[in-house]
Amino acid sequence: MGALSDAEVGSIVKELDLLGDDAILRVAAAFLSQRPSLKEALLTRLSTPIDFEVPNVQSAELAAKTDGVTLLYFTSWNRPCIHCRAANEKNKPWTQVPGIPLTASSIAEFPAKSEDGGWFAISFPSTSEVEFLMNDGKGSQWDKALDGANHQVSGAGLWTLRNGKLSKYSFRAGAGTGETADLFRTSTPEDLLVAPCGTGSAYELAKERGGIVVLYLSQWLSPHLHFRLGDNGRWTDVPGKLLQPSALAGYPASAGWRALHFPTANQLEFVPNNGGNEWDKAGQSNHKIMRPGAWKLENGRLDEITAATAAVQLPTAAVQLPTAQPTPPALPKPAAIHVETQLRSALANADAKPVSVKLAEQLLLDGIVLLYRTTWSSPHLHCRKTSDCQWTALPGLQLPKADPCISEELDSNLEGSLFAVHLPAAETLEFVINDGGPHFRWDKAVGGSNFSVPTAGVWLLLGGRLEKLQPPPPAPSGMSCTSTTQSSVSLTWSAAGRSVRSYCVFRNGQLVKTLAGGITRCTDNNLKADREFEYTVAALSTQGIQGELSEAITARTGPAGCPGKPQNLRVAFANGQGIKLEWTAPDDNGGAPITAYLVQRDTEPAVTVLVGKDDTKEMTWTDSDVTHGSSYKYSVAAVHLPSEKDLRDRVLADAAADDADVLKNIKESMNVGPSSAPLEAEAVDEMETGDCSADLREQLKSRGITVFYKSHWNSVCMHCCTRPELGWTSLPGIRLAESTTGAFPSDEEWFSVYFPFAKSLEFVMNDGGTAWDKAPGQQNYKAAMTGVLCLVNGQLHRVAAPPQAPTDLVGQAVDGSRVQLSWKAPQLAEGEAPISCYKIFRNGRRVHTTQGSKLCSFTDSNLFAFTDYEYSVAAVNNQDVAGPLTASTTVKTNVPGPPSEPRNLRATVNKQDGQLAVSLEWEPPADCGGAPVSSYEIFKDGVIVSVFEVTDAQLRGEAEECRPVAPEASTGVRWLRHSSSYSTLSWFKDALAWQDVDVASGEAHCYQVRAVQLGPERADDLKSGGLVQRCGSRFLDNVQPDVVGPESDPVDVRVVPFMDPPRLGEQKCVIMYQSFDWGSCKDKSWYTTLLGLLPELRSAGVNMMWLPPPSDSVDEHAYLPRKWYVLDNKYGSAEALQRLVTAMHEQEIVPMLDVVVNHRCASLQDSAGRWLKYEMPDWEGWAVCHDSPAVPGGTGAGVTGEPAQYAPSVDHSNPKVREDVNAFIHYMMHEIGFRALRFDFVKGYAPHFQRDYVRAAGSPFAVAENWNGDPNGLHEYVNQCQGCMAVYDFPLYYTLKRCIHANNFADLNCGGRLAGIAGRDPARAVTFVDNHDTYQLAIVGGAFGNNDQVLRAYALLLTHPGVPCVFHFDYSRSPHVRENLLKLCSIRRDAGIHSTSPLNICAASYGLYAAIIAGKVAVKLGTDDWSPGGGWKFACGGHEFAVWVRG
Repeated sequence: MGALSDAEVGSIVKELDLLGDDAILRVAAAFLSQRPSLKEALLTRLSTPIDFEVPNVQSAELAAKTDGVTLLYFTSWNRPCIHCRAANEKNKPWTQVPGIPLTASSIAEFPAKSEDGGWFAISFPSTSEVEFLMNDGKGSQWDKALDGANHQVSGAGLWTLRNGKLSKYSFRAGAGTGETADLFRTSTPEDLLVAPCGTGSAYELAKERGGIVVLYLSQWLSPHLHFRLGDNGRWTDVPGKLLQPSALAGYPASAGWRALHFPTANQLEFVPNNGGNEWDKAGQSNHKIMRPGAWKLENGRLDEITAATAAVQLPTAAVQLPTAQPTPPALPKPAAIHVETQLRSALANADAKPVSVKLAEQLLLDGIVLLYRTTWSSPHLHCRKTSDCQWTALPGLQLPKADPCISEELDSNLEGSLFAVHLPAAETLEFVINDGGPHFRWDKAVGGSNFSVPTAGVWLLLGGRLEKLQPPPPAPSGMSCTSTTQSSVSLTWSAAGRSVRSYCVFRNGQLVKTLAGGITRCTDNNLKADREFEYTVAALSTQGIQGELSEAITARTGPAGCPGKPQNLRVAFANGQGIKLEWTAPDDNGGAPITAYLVQRDTEPAVTVLVGKDDTKEMTWTDSDVTHGSSYKYSVAAVHLPSEKDLRDRVLADAAADDADVLKNIKESMNVGPSSAPLEAEAVDEMETGDCSADLREQLKSRGITVFYKSHWNSVCMHCCTRPELGWTSLPGIRLAESTTGAFPSDEEWFSVYFPFAKSLEFVMNDGGTAWDKAPGQQNYKAAMTGVLCLVNGQLHRVAAPPQAPTDLVGQAVDGSRVQLSWKAPQLAEGEAPISCYKIFRNGRRVHTTQGSKLCSFTDSNLFAFTDYEYSVAAVNNQDVAGPLTASTTVKTNVPGPPSEPRNLRATVNKQDGQLAVSLEWEPPADCGGAPVSSYEIFKDGVIVSVFEVTDAQLRGEAEECRPVAPEASTGVRWLRHSSSYSTLSWFKDALAWQDVDVASGEAHCYQVRAVQLGPERADDLKSGGLVQRCGSRFLDNVQPDVVGPESDPVDVRVVPFMDPPRLGEQKCVIMYQSFDWGSCKDKSWYTTLLGLLPELRSAGVNMMWLPPPSDSVDEHAYLPRKWYVLDNKYGSAEALQRLVTAMHEQEIVPMLDVVVNHRCASLQDSAGRWLKYEMPDWEGWAVCHDSPAVPGGTGAGVTGEPAQYAPSVDHSNPKVREDVNAFIHYMMHEIGFRALRFDFVKGYAPHFQRDYVRAAGSPFAVAENWNGDPNGLHEYVNQCQGCMAVYDFPLYYTLKRCIHANNFADLNCGGRLAGIAGRDPARAVTFVDNHDTYQLAIVGGAFGNNDQVLRAYALLLTHPGVPCVFHFDYSRSPHVRENLLKLCSIRRDAGIHSTSPLNICAASYGLYAAIIAGKVAVKLGTDDWSPGGGWKFACGGHEFAVWVRG
């Protein structure tokens, strides 16, 4: 049955519509089950976001006339696909990779098969714009535009794509198949196809026929072109091809232009010559054209002929203007348009005629008047009559400048000059404007088309918009004067119509006001008194054309009166040397000039300030007779004439004659106006700084503005201003001092600045260099009123009164190392903020801050025995402001007691010089009991096996740390140094270590440690060694023998050594297991769950397990790490992780660390409120790339890869960052026990950093998550890492998924090799079916498939080269899947298949894939039957797959 017409399809649809939905679905399902390929096509169509169809035409002419876009593609690929989207709207979705399969062309001119490939076709009937890329159907090889960008189709019709060149097909009557084929015929350099150029536009020729058009300007008689195609082509024989005389528009042979067309060329390198020994080179180099198009070489310069210079068709023969231009007749002055143009042949002949100045009169002229505003200095009109095909010769007619009167009528405030031309014989016109050349710039209509004038009239071209000017509105009527004063006239009139943009009011012929079109009244102010004025009004049309003036009226102002009050009196500047005042003139001058002002200070005589010639509006005066800190009141009054005779005479002598007459006749009672409102000013500098009080309560009583600022910067500056008119400080601003106010101690990073005379403040903080602290939203901080403020973490708060001191502080010694304190909370007074906590100080140093305000007691521990301590307490409010300290209390500790148990005992198993050893580490007791711990007893299985001694040097160091102020001090109440407890001594903070080498593999032991205090015998040794006794307490004389503390918590160890790290390319079976999916973090303890899976996985052959990221994280999945060394997260505790890793070593399963170091989240905000303060390891903004989009404020170098959008990008170019990354990896491998590495999101930073990290770790097995479907891109990445990194095989993932769903396995065979990286570099290919991203992301279509499809995929991966990875989600899909996965793993293990095992692909086609691996395993996928033959034994199978092993 042939193709159905639209009517036949419609008839079938009507018949089906009679059935119910269920019946239609059952019929469709039954039919599709018999046509698998049709089912695949239907699924593709339903899931594709762009409407497409197979072209159902047999000729290019019909294809070019169909709706939408038809695309033809020439390629040697067997099954090309188009990855595309509709580009007619923004944000249209793309198809899923690899896209829509193309079908073989049915168009006769474009055959489906040829020697070097064939044509494929697809249609998009519902869109005219398509953005796309072609690929080989596997998503591994891509065909992009020549510049590496996506292809773009803009416009309906038939388009062809071949050799990277996209062209629109233009059907020409009489062009047969042979002619069309010539466009795509390839040639050798000896017989290269060089086509004649013909006539028309060079640009259109290159666009329609393709290739390269070369135009060359030369006076040689026989110019030749010596050339080659591209960098690898062979050169023509010297002298090359003869250049043909040009017949292309605008490039006539008579002017010396020669041309050649290379229809198949994409690149051209050439040198013109005269056919002999003269050559025209580009300096000392050859000329090079790097892309198709039309190009011209003129005077040694090679330029492309673009759409901008060739969109308008040029005539075959340019119109020649007369040699002698007729002289135009004289025009009346001034002339609005001073040139009228006569066009010969292109436009009708006509004599020039005089043109009126006014636009309104131009509307009455015959023909076309064109007005054009531009910034070009010499615009040209390239035009023709619409009914005539002849164009003017380029560049066209030069446009003359319009008379300034016309420009003013059309809004002279616009940018550029106005040009005008009158074409009296033209009724229609098609035109474009250019700048006159030589490198033409063009002004065209929207969409790049020509402008068109359809009728005669006056036309305005402005900003790409061509508009016909309409007649102006009539003159306003009914104009009258409604009132007058000594300095103003009020007018009114009737509206001139609806199409009025504005009214222009003229006084004595001069424009004085422009009003909106809806306003028909105005008041003319600031006039001179007792004067007569003439007024007229004109209306402006919405196009800006002024109509006729109204009838004139006259009005006379009244006699002069008092001036008004001066305006805006303010202090411009003030300090101890003077006060500068500023004000503006009154709104009403009383009808006469204001020549002076009277400035009154307090009750002192007024000062006269004359008005200068330039001071008619704004005035200033400086009072220099001031005392620092004193306040004064000022007022100002305007004066017509000063009262002092000498000043009056000077003013009258300088005044104009008419002004002098007015001033002389002003009555004295009208001479001085009212005074402004009084202004109080102080002779101080608002930017002056002072010292803060040590007592916050006193500072709160002070005037001005105080700012306390908490920052970790070593130097803090404030860039600020108190009022905008006073200006800002010079950068970096005022340097803040360390705070001396007790409530804001400098040892807690507080700084302060005090402005005693400021009333407001606007500021930003900086470190004196490049780091800035601004308010949220990158705004300035602002204090609108006086007071005491504190700025912490980007928040500016007004400081409340500090709390009172606590009362009744009591201290009592509990024993030799502990002191118990208690106190009572203070009462809250009015204006005080609530108490949030208490700070406890020992010997003047803060040692503790309570949690909350309800607890009013504290036990200080780990103190020295026989020692006096001084304590005090301060209350802290919810603004973190501390009140005064209590009166101190002194407590002396008692005799020493036993120490507490050692802390954090931990054990690891390792090898030392090939010998097994158990290494113990612990920290000293939380409380030493008041005496030094001199040793530790090591218990193994309940028996003391060793004693760890604290060195004498450490104990002597303790004594040196605690010297008294004076040797004779008997009680030692004051210390030279603040270290006054064991907790502050360096040796107490250090971890302690011991190693047990008396162990054997497989043994289990239990270890404990306890602390032993210093005994008499060793105390005597220390005294005899010169140890100075601490604080006069005669400490060494009071030690007791055999004082020991309790044992630490036990730690159980099974002596299992860490395995040696695996390496890439080792020829042994490796099966990786991804041990988590997105839901695993919701388990109570995922590490414990995995612990139970180890035996089963190991028995099946799994020997490498990829564990989730181990560190503390912002998100529950742990891919936004925060504190690297905190190994507690949603997957479980650090202890559970260590148990799991140890058990994996017992089971010989390699633990793989997920290294997430491309990005990292901060745990704290910095002083500017930005999340840029990191802990464990400690970083700040310097570790974050400055262009990281997730968190602004980083000061590091730029991102070296793709910036992360969800977390700050880490600056790996920083040596400290690299040091910390290496230290973390080393810790996780050597302390925790990870032996392989997986690097997350490696696209985020440069490959050489990743290479260095792997090498620093000892080059273990390492794999990178480089999400890239292009095997060439992945192969290049592996090369950049110099082979030390494997990659996840995304190209094979995409191909295998497509093949299994289509039951067509042809794409798996790439010349006898497996698709993807597994075929090119199997030692560095980690193959997978799904992972935690792909199985739940819609961008890749979600999970790989159903259970049967997943098993088919694993049957291939677990039997083939590469390192296969089993995904936990797939392992737990169902018991059936789990059972078969374990079988497949066992088959790989038993056969010894490794990453580089040899592969023989026996079949790869529709319905069947078959292969034999290493001669030991055979596998078959698909619906077709296949057998490896005799000598094989069936090992595992399921729906459409089977696996055999050698019998």
